Amino acid sequence: SPAREHGVLRFLERAPGEPELHDSPYLRALQEDPGLYPGSPLLAMRALGQETSYIFCDIVPESAANLRTEAAGLDAGGVEGDGVSAISGEIQHASVKPGDVLVLIDPFLPIERFTPDSQTPIELGANLAAAGYRIMFWYSYDTLDQRGWARDQLAGLAPEIELWCGDTLMPAPFIFPDGSGPWGCGIVLANATPAEQSACLRLGYALERISASDLLSDNTPPRLSFQLVR
Repeated sequence: SPAREHGVLRFLERAPGEPELHDSPYLRALQEDPGLYPGSPLLAMRALGQETSYIFCDIVPESAANLRTEAAGLDAGGVEGDGVSAISGEIQHASVKPGDVLVLIDPFLPIERFTPDSQTPIELGANLAAAGYRIMFWYSYDTLDQRGWARDQLAGLAPEIELWCGDTLMPAPFIFPDGSGPWGCGIVLANATPAEQSACLRLGYALERISASDLLSDNTPPRLSFQLVR
């Protein structure tokens, strides 16, 4: 598919020659299991190992069951259900220091409520960030005026929190064969350290460099670009 051709397959080909990427855990994960595309939970487990406790959430029964299987032997729980509600409930009863917890929010519907009285994913991210939890919020968009939208919303809900946002814009046909124009995605970090922010910045520009020759000249934008959104 175009997404694989311009994404993971190109990364596998070009990343070994890029100083910032050649020894990355993501590249190693791809190389160690050819043909397997590792999702966020598997990458987290490989990077953090047995020194970390995990909670994984998915509303699809098969995905939740797979998460439980892959996490066997670790201090991990797999929740079949709405992640926003599960994490909200877990936070209320957990005896943890917020700064020791990283919450990855990767929502399918970032501004919609699973139930009428639940938080939206963006509200959950803002509330947890304001409480001191370390947040990584993934977002996507398909018009240029939406670039960095998640950072703007999180900043509006938690104005006292320092946020870092890295945004990647690319040709929409790289993702959707029948599409045109822009498509983009990015991450917003809350309560991240300067070293973590710097690492993400370097990785973003490294991704831009290995994508420089991947050109779609009749599209706007014609190639992938990375931008730090302030």
